Amino acid sequence: MAHLQSLHRGTTQPDAAGSALPSGAPLPRRALCGLAQPCLARPQQTRGFRFFEATLLLVVSGELTLDAGDGPLTTNSPLSLMVVDQHARADLTKLPGGQENRFRSIFLSLSPALVSAFYHAYPALASIPPLAKPALVPLDDDLSNTLRHCVESIEDPRLSDERLHHRLMDLLLALSERHCLLARPSQQGAAERLRVLFSEDPARPWTARDAGRELAMSESTLRRRLADERVGFEALLIDVRMHHAMMLMQTTRWPIPRIADACGYRSRARFTERFRERFGALPSDVR
Repeated sequence: MAHLQSLHRGTTQPDAAGSALPSGAPLPRRALCGLAQPCLARPQQTRGFRFFEATLLLVVSGELTLDAGDGPLTTNSPLSLMVVDQHARADLTKLPGGQENRFRSIFLSLSPALVSAFYHAYPALASIPPLAKPALVPLDDDLSNTLRHCVESIEDPRLSDERLHHRLMDLLLALSERHCLLARPSQQGAAERLRVLFSEDPARPWTARDAGRELAMSESTLRRRLADERVGFEALLIDVRMHHAMMLMQTTRWPIPRIADACGYRSRARFTERFRERFGALPSDVR
């Protein structure tokens, strides 16, 4: 699968501020998907990583072990695609390997809106049992080409969201033909709407009042609905920010203070404390 391995852009390019970035910096597409290409030079263990969205993982170099409580699942080859459904929490172990002795992967997240649109387009699939736990899907030539087409499309700023939508739908259909069907998302509640809001601007100094205004409800209504879903406002904000921090640590060469700032923390010490509480490691240990 050399053609898929070439998708992971390992060279660095200067960003707008002049810092060297691996070209794998996150490239989110609102309401559709997110793309990141992690690159690590040392082993990394992450406990309790939360997959906010259904995710496809392709290991280009090195080894990935995922344990969501059903036993470890390991891949060290670009000949298989790891599929993880929305809301999964898992311990992740990433080991460098290959000629460069680096861990490189393609991380493609698929939004709940996209998966819901897929079920709307193919209602007959609703009767088929969805994915019950993370799985490995053999990456044959057809699926490989479909995935490659999607990744290249996400990275092409000239491509409209409408055309990208059709290509991602084709990828979901290709997976379903291989008996890998993502679960149909439940109706979006206050917590999921709030998560999306936080994800769009994790650096913003969010308050419940500001978030409620953005979601067209009062602060008291927002907190009541979150309580009904057993979700805390502050806890969800920290979770989103730490998820963003981990992705930036793995996909950019930004200095830690810049990453802290991008995640809404003006104090590096506070950021480091939150990161260690969430992942059991210092930010400097990740790289």
